[in-house]
Amino acid sequence: MSPSTDSEEDSKSSPPPSRPAVIPVASHDQTMKLPTRWSHEYRHPSLSISENGRELSFQGAGCNGDRDAAAARSVQSIPPACGVYYYEVEIHSKGQKAHIGVGFAGHKIQLSRLPGWEPMSWGYHGDDGCSFAAERNGTPYGPTFGLGDVIGCGIDFSTNRAFFTKNGTSLGSVFENVGNGVDIYPAVGLQHLGESVKVNFGHEHFRFDIDYYVQQQRQRTWTTLMSRPLDPSLFCASGASDKTRLEVPEEQSKQTMDKLVLSYLAHHGYEKTARAFQKQSRNVVEHNHFSPLVDDDIEMDDVPGPSTSSLSTSILEDIESRTRILNSVLSGDIDSALTETEEYYPGALEAEEGLMFVKLRCRKFVELVLESAELEKQMKAVFIKDEVSAPEMDGFEEVGMGMDVDDDMFSGSPAINRSNGTVGAGPEIPSRPPSPRALSKGQYEAALNSALAYGQTLDKDFKTTRNSEIKHIFTRTFAILAVSDPLSAGGAIAEVAGHDARIQLASELNQAILRSEGRPAYPSLEMMYRQTAVCLLQLGFARVGAAAFANMQKEFLDA
Repeated sequence: MSPSTDSEEDSKSSPPPSRPAVIPVASHDQTMKLPTRWSHEYRHPSLSISENGRELSFQGAGCNGDRDAAAARSVQSIPPACGVYYYEVEIHSKGQKAHIGVGFAGHKIQLSRLPGWEPMSWGYHGDDGCSFAAERNGTPYGPTFGLGDVIGCGIDFSTNRAFFTKNGTSLGSVFENVGNGVDIYPAVGLQHLGESVKVNFGHEHFRFDIDYYVQQQRQRTWTTLMSRPLDPSLFCASGASDKTRLEVPEEQSKQTMDKLVLSYLAHHGYEKTARAFQKQSRNVVEHNHFSPLVDDDIEMDDVPGPSTSSLSTSILEDIESRTRILNSVLSGDIDSALTETEEYYPGALEAEEGLMFVKLRCRKFVELVLESAELEKQMKAVFIKDEVSAPEMDGFEEVGMGMDVDDDMFSGSPAINRSNGTVGAGPEIPSRPPSPRALSKGQYEAALNSALAYGQTLDKDFKTTRNSEIKHIFTRTFAILAVSDPLSAGGAIAEVAGHDARIQLASELNQAILRSEGRPAYPSLEMMYRQTAVCLLQLGFARVGAAAFANMQKEFLDA
């Protein structure tokens, strides 16, 4: 989750973490692989496949009647979790009417039959324009097609219906229960010598605007979801009676949702937004008023204090101290972050064998190295400037220019006071200020020595640790010494040195602080969001096609 800040002027909000993938990586048996080529194994011997696996040509003797054909299917099946699948076939035929069938087929098909002639196969045929679904006599569907035509074939898993296009124009939906409960593959069939097809599995731009079609389906699915009335009984305790569930008013559920939002704002430190939200929701009641109606699993314990429906003084103080600490991390002031964390939340630094303490100290080392790298660049810039410009007058020469100066000022003997004849120390000779080159070099050397000394201290303090995670952190941190400019190095070094690493560290520190206070590391609203996203993913893999169109990140975050 990566919410925006309250405003450009509000610097008191804690940094949310950089947005992670809310949908986990699918397991090996759930990987969403798409068809990319025709199968050598599942093809008729009369069909030859091009080297790239995308072209099929009929090379054998011609087939006669509706019992003879040469068919092939793709290597990979179509994953229902994709929501809508679409591919296109360009027809190469001697005649205007091609004896070619385009469509889908199950895992095992008869390779001597066109798609649609056999069970578990569906096809659209070019010679008569009919659609076939496991039948000998087809149903009139669209125009005939042949040489030069591009036939598109798609399936919408939200309805389990197929659709075809011709030269970029939709011909409408057809068939019922296509691929319902079975794996299906793109499939084509040819009958005569000289016929060939070239498939586009998404390698090139489609003739048909499939993106617009998918957007329509997504909007239709989302509209259906949003129009579904909320069931207030869902916010009841699991042990509540049926009567209690029926009596829960809709306003009660709204108050629960308001609590979810308020706890999220408090969790991430959005004080101004939280105050505005609280003012707008004056009708939110105290936690104790409706706690019997709220399931323990969704109670909002994200915020300290007796009330989770309003911002108490303790909550505001907690937000202020946490955000001040985290903003110190964001600005690179690690010393301040360490000092204040030790003062207000010492448990956060002690947990997990002091892991957060180690991370903060390693970040301080990174900041010191970055400072020395920046000074080195400035020093080199001064050197370059000295080489390309005229020699500059040093500070001493500038003082003397255009001045009427006594000779005594530059003599090596004490000066005589002409008013009384006494010997004095003489006028003070202006000190010669250091040149910009000397200043830059001195500052760089001091910063570099400071970084190296701190690194040696780190190594001394933690080199005997047996904690594998701490060892890994050290390895990644000290790798920045291998390059002169860590920020431009790229790769793993840039990940350690860049500003995104500060954001990530601030997020982890925020979670460590909350855990040390006995509060969840993530707000309840965020956990509900993540759980819903995972459920949608699993529904997609479970062949609930509409789940692919309920895109949590697109609807709630990207917008």
